[in-house]
Amino acid sequence: MKRLLLIAFLFTAYQFSSAQGIYNTTSGEIIFGWSTAEYTAPSDGSRLINGNDAGKINDAVRFTIWFHFSSHWHYDFSHRLGIYTGIGNRNIGFITKEMSTSVDNNTNLPYMVKWKRRSYALGIPLALKVGNMDKGFYAFGGAQIEWLYHYKEKEFLDTGKRKYTEWFSERTNMFLPSVFIGVTFPHGLSLKFTYALDDFMNKSYVDASWNKPYQNLNSRIMYISIFKSIRWKKEVYEKKEKEHRKVAIL
Repeated sequence: MKRLLLIAFLFTAYQFSSAQGIYNTTSGEIIFGWSTAEYTAPSDGSRLINGNDAGKINDAVRFTIWFHFSSHWHYDFSHRLGIYTGIGNRNIGFITKEMSTSVDNNTNLPYMVKWKRRSYALGIPLALKVGNMDKGFYAFGGAQIEWLYHYKEKEFLDTGKRKYTEWFSERTNMFLPSVFIGVTFPHGLSLKFTYALDDFMNKSYVDASWNKPYQNLNSRIMYISIFKSIRWKKEVYEKKEKEHRKVAIL
């Protein structure tokens, strides 16, 4: 299902790139993210990995500005209705406070530490816009599929920080579908809310010790993003090209 959705998005993006009367916008993003992270009790009655308890995990808001870049192709059917697609890169993930992989030397038990898990992701959206296209004031909503291609986790221990990174990691789901809604104000400032439809971590992942560390971890992420879009108009290019030719002739 995820692969079919990805193919559909890619096909739509291709159709947009070859269509006439479209325009392009580019933007960065400021992202405030969190998650629904919680552990569920193992069905076989065994203990959770690292001695965690079933239930909601303490979660913190995650703030990121790097590396976020999006390029969107818009097509307006009328002054009130339009659509857009494109491609974007984001740094997405979540922060929790849970049991460490190390043990306390005094009690010989794991202790609570902060975990940061994130991945760089390439996403393809498809959105519907409703509002005033001439003034650039409209609401939008749609869906996207993201490819998680570089994973990093940090575990903040009393003795220091443990860091692990991996390209094309099996620890996360390779493709992450999500839905989003938002509003764009005149001059390009936008506010958007995104909610993932699947877990960030891969429940089927098996580590070197033949454990499934994320089997009982629910890890759907969500985030609010703020960004300003720059619109590139065809008539601006044509004007600059004419001016350039005029100067060259003189």
